Amino acid sequence: MGHDSCWKIKKRSVQHYNLTADTYNRRYREEQKRKYRAALEALDAPKGDYILDLGCGTGLFIEEAVELEGYIIGVDCSKNMIKKAKHEHGDRRVSLLCADADHLPFVEGAFDKVFSFTLLQNMPSPERTVVEICRVARRGSEVVLSATKKGFTGSSFLRLLNEERLTVVELIDGEESKDYIAICRTL
Repeated sequence: MGHDSCWKIKKRSVQHYNLTADTYNRRYREEQKRKYRAALEALDAPKGDYILDLGCGTGLFIEEAVELEGYIIGVDCSKNMIKKAKHEHGDRRVSLLCADADHLPFVEGAFDKVFSFTLLQNMPSPERTVVEICRVARRGSEVVLSATKKGFTGSSFLRLLNEERLTVVELIDGEESKDYIAICRTL
């Protein structure tokens, strides 16, 4: 996919989320919270980790992740989503910034845990996004990714993750869920 095509897809996504930032929590809170709880229950939970919430939106996951007692950095491409998240979660252990998931402003291996819920199907090249996630995750760290069943089949989602530097430890595929949730480790 060419640079112009990628940019157009990302631009549409940014515009959509900028417009829906004020209604997002009302529409998706319960659905998203179910995913977050399922993922957190499946993890090791050492305290004090550096945690990336990629595609953080309004910060709904941050509400759940504070129990990890780590330092959380939330990243989203929508400035309105980040603005709403800052309003909700402006505490000392949370930083929020607007950035592109395919070009993160972090050094290699910066994070102990990376979470990205319902992002990959919005990306023009999910493979590129997974490579970038693996770049910023330290070796042996936990990476939790979800993808909509509308955007991926179970086998295509697993293939995407396995082709990169991820080992899928568990795939959560509840019938009531609209997403697959993969608990992974980086190699």
